[in-house]
Amino acid sequence: MKYWEIIADNLHDAGWSLGWVSALCISLCFSGKQPAIGQTERPNTDPRRVREIVQAESQKAATNAVEFGMWVHDREVITMALGNSMTTQKATTAMHYRIGGIAETFMSTLLLMLVEQGRISLDDKISRWLPNLLAADKVTVRMLVANTAGYIDYVRVQDFLNLELAEPFRAFTDEELINYSIRDGKMNFEPGTSQQYSHTDNVILGQVIQRATKQSMKELYDKNIFGPLGMKDTEYPVDQNIKAPVLHAFTMDRKIYEDCTYWNPFWGSSPGLPVSNLYDIGKWGPIFGTGHLISREHFKEQIAPTSVGKGNNKPDLYFAYGFVVANGWLVQNPSINGYSGAFGYNMATGVTVVVETTKTEKTATDASALDILREVSKYVTPGTPINF
Repeated sequence: MKYWEIIADNLHDAGWSLGWVSALCISLCFSGKQPAIGQTERPNTDPRRVREIVQAESQKAATNAVEFGMWVHDREVITMALGNSMTTQKATTAMHYRIGGIAETFMSTLLLMLVEQGRISLDDKISRWLPNLLAADKVTVRMLVANTAGYIDYVRVQDFLNLELAEPFRAFTDEELINYSIRDGKMNFEPGTSQQYSHTDNVILGQVIQRATKQSMKELYDKNIFGPLGMKDTEYPVDQNIKAPVLHAFTMDRKIYEDCTYWNPFWGSSPGLPVSNLYDIGKWGPIFGTGHLISREHFKEQIAPTSVGKGNNKPDLYFAYGFVVANGWLVQNPSINGYSGAFGYNMATGVTVVVETTKTEKTATDASALDILREVSKYVTPGTPINF
């Protein structure tokens, strides 16, 4: 048995099986202490030191606001908010924001749940639902979630970028987004032969899931994840609005400093639309990171290094099913409409870290949340920090 399979087995055994537990019991059991099975090191968790690191990195990045939380299993180590949401409004830990690609951890988990429900197969060719799509007879559902399908990423297409920036309130359809990728009849590579992150793969996966189940992503998330887990601060929006209270975001993308909170997020489609807050994502960390919603075998597959040897993937840094595995951390680091996010779950210690940041006029990076997560990981797990 490989090392990552042993870790997956231990993590899965450490929690509770949610397949048969009622929604009420899920909510009650979540507050219980989790056994330490699967831990291989003790994390550093002094909240004062963590706060110092977050404050220092926030100052270095010139952020406008920072939302930060850290938990060990379900035990809160620290939650904090720095800076302002708007000029006269302090940021608070209760505020909601766009989580972008963190929701890809929802999507891959949902997909594997649907596989177990017999509603879709990872080996299905997507021509079953999208017969006229480029290379659909060669691409499987598994390739989409692993980002090995080979579709060109539409966010790298210049005329899409120009239009998205010129009309930030525009609502793009999935068909429009996919067309930017396939209109020239070209692929990045032959399906399954390499790996490269592609928003297009994820948009197509959302379409496949909805067509296979004949349900919307909102319905599927509410029924399978948000509702049963009591994630009341997480929602799949039908428009650009965000649940109150709102953490406002700002950008210099159009050469002026402006509020971009309500710019339309539909350019990110199904994988990037959900809205949440610090506490719900903190709750999600150990549920996702120990495979509580899926079988042992599917959890192994979800985190497996199947992409190693393809593209730039290495044994200690590789893309799995919708997230990066980096030195034993399961990581997502999205940037969407002025929001910089970072999410990390450490498989050896049960630590979850959630970061969200917004910009001032002086912020020079779109990845300030990842910078904070990276520095915190150096303290929490000094032997295995996030390595990208």
